[in-house]
Amino acid sequence: MKNNTPLPLLLLLASVLLVSTGCATKKTVTGMLERGQGDFRMARLADADLRGKVLAGKNFSGADLSGADLSGADLTGARLRGADLRKAILKGAILKNADLSSARLYKADLRKAGLAGASLRNADCIMARLAEADCGGADLSGADLSGADLARAGLANANLGGAMFFGADLTGADFSGVNLNDAKLYFASLEGGDLRTARLDRADLRNADLSGCDVRGVRLSNALLTGADLRGADLRGADLASTNLDGVGFDMANLTGADLTGADLTGASLKRTAMAGAKLKGAKILLKYLPMIRTLNVDFSGVVWIDRQEKRREEDDGTASPEQ
Repeated sequence: MKNNTPLPLLLLLASVLLVSTGCATKKTVTGMLERGQGDFRMARLADADLRGKVLAGKNFSGADLSGADLSGADLTGARLRGADLRKAILKGAILKNADLSSARLYKADLRKAGLAGASLRNADCIMARLAEADCGGADLSGADLSGADLARAGLANANLGGAMFFGADLTGADFSGVNLNDAKLYFASLEGGDLRTARLDRADLRNADLSGCDVRGVRLSNALLTGADLRGADLRGADLASTNLDGVGFDMANLTGADLTGADLTGASLKRTAMAGAKLKGAKILLKYLPMIRTLNVDFSGVVWIDRQEKRREEDDGTASPEQ
């Protein structure tokens, strides 16, 4: 039977079919947006040009937006759960209250993006660029931000619990009220950060750069700090009780009034460290620091002095007792 349907009508029907099946492509997305379409689930939009588009409230769940240019786009409240945004450009985009849970943002450019209140739970943000992004109140719990650039990012009141920050750059970030409980921050840089109101319970800060940080009064007693760089840090009144501080650099740090009860400082560096009023009962410290500590206003009567050279001699002649 001959089909006499006009070609323009066929094209319109095809477009409607694409909309109804959620199969938007980068060639059809503009027209669909102009018609007010809001459902772009599973859409094929790799490398699409969506610069400055108003996409607030649109549903892009599971969509392929890899390499897409969304710079300056308004994605307020948009649903991007599980979306593929690898290498996407979202510089300056507005993603306030957007749902990016489990989204793939590998090497995505989110510099200066507005992510306040957004959800990035369990998102893959490896090597993403988030410098100067506003993540205030955002939920990044369980996200992988290994190697990510978060320099000068606004993280006030954000939930970063359990997130991975291996080797990430967090210098100059705003940590006001941030939740970093159980976060993995080994080899991360937090240089000069103000962590006074941050929560760091069970945080893994091994080999992290915390030099110059303000950690006054912070509880670090159950954090992992071995090998961390705390040179020049302000640790007045900090809780470091029973903490393994092997390899930690405290050179020129301020430990005035800090609780170091039972802490293991055997492998720590304490050159020109202020310790007036610090609690040192049961703390293990290298004997070589005794002359320095004697000059400080600190009660060191309960310190366990470790003579590394004597221990080495005992090991050499086989008289050292086995470790329990």
